[in-house]
Amino acid sequence: MIIKQDVMDIMIQQLLSGNASIDDLTRLNSVYAEKQEVVAQYADEYNNGRLTLQQPLYAKVLNVHNA
Repeated sequence: MIIKQDVMDIMIQQLLSGNASIDDLTRLNSVYAEKQEVVAQYADEYNNGRLTLQQPLYAKVLNVHNA
């Protein structure tokens, strides 16, 4: 996800500077759509009671320590 975030940051800068091509916009839209899917999946799991607030916090701590 870090690499995709870097790509998004670069493309947003290109867009703001007026140097974005249609391919850049298509790629940016694709990355945004992928992130939205992850958010929707997480929200669904949380709302259906499969996740508690402690679980994502615990996962975040594990990711920090494993990085």
